[in-house]
Amino acid sequence: MQLRVQSEMARGSRACVAVVRAFPHIVDLSAACLLFAGLRDAARETVAIAYLDPNRRLLGMRHVVGGRDHVVVSIRRIAADALAFDAWGVVMAHNHPSGDATPSDRDLAFTRALAAALRTLEVVLVDHLVIAGDRVTSLRAMGVV
Repeated sequence: MQLRVQSEMARGSRACVAVVRAFPHIVDLSAACLLFAGLRDAARETVAIAYLDPNRRLLGMRHVVGGRDHVVVSIRRIAADALAFDAWGVVMAHNHPSGDATPSDRDLAFTRALAAALRTLEVVLVDHLVIAGDRVTSLRAMGVV
């Protein structure tokens, strides 16, 4: 089985589509951390969104690269991808190159709005992780999702 992974530069029009091997089930925080491990040491803030089937198998991903301290991703784009993949759930992660894994007020507000929007489409926001080096903050564990 192969999956389509979409990658998009937030600043520019370059987009690419790549084919990758299937990733194991994303059943817990450890598996999600492995999936998003590439964000740990990124110098620019990057968002990665994973789209899952009902068995929590990876259907596809989108990566959006931003600047040193922010990245722009729209709820509309995430929702459109979820529908295109016929996803049951979404796991989202982004890094904080500053090294502080504490979610910002903007992170919290975006997560709440995304969860509400996806719920209307019968899609579950499984978690939103903030990654800074070896530290990971789960917004689900914080009770935000």
